[in-house]
Amino acid sequence: MMQVILQWLLGDEYCVESAGSNMQFAEQGQPANEFSILCMKERGIDLTGHVSQWIGDLDLPSYSHIVCVDDSVAQMVKLHLGPKQTTIVLIANEENGGVPNPWEKGLPAYRECLALLDKVMPKIAEEIRR
Repeated sequence: MMQVILQWLLGDEYCVESAGSNMQFAEQGQPANEFSILCMKERGIDLTGHVSQWIGDLDLPSYSHIVCVDDSVAQMVKLHLGPKQTTIVLIANEENGGVPNPWEKGLPAYRECLALLDKVMPKIAEEIRR
């Protein structure tokens, strides 16, 4: 969901990709979660073509920015980046620990997550454009 929102905010001159940070759960080639698909379908956006990928399989230093949902993900990204200087952007929602993971919490949790993304992603897009 975050990828789609950020891509829409940044427009076609940017390439936004989504990748999981936990190898155990980031099985490559898996479709988006059914609740993510449903939430985005409610907005007229089709996520059925989305397939998962793991951050360790991406060329992370080639990205100008990497947006992380919380500090633990940012730390994982830093491990995979090594000494490269890519800007890591932490989503502003520190008072609640970043963006809560709605996994296995049902459709209401996904809708809450999407509402939070709607609130914070414009600021992230603005920071990336700078």
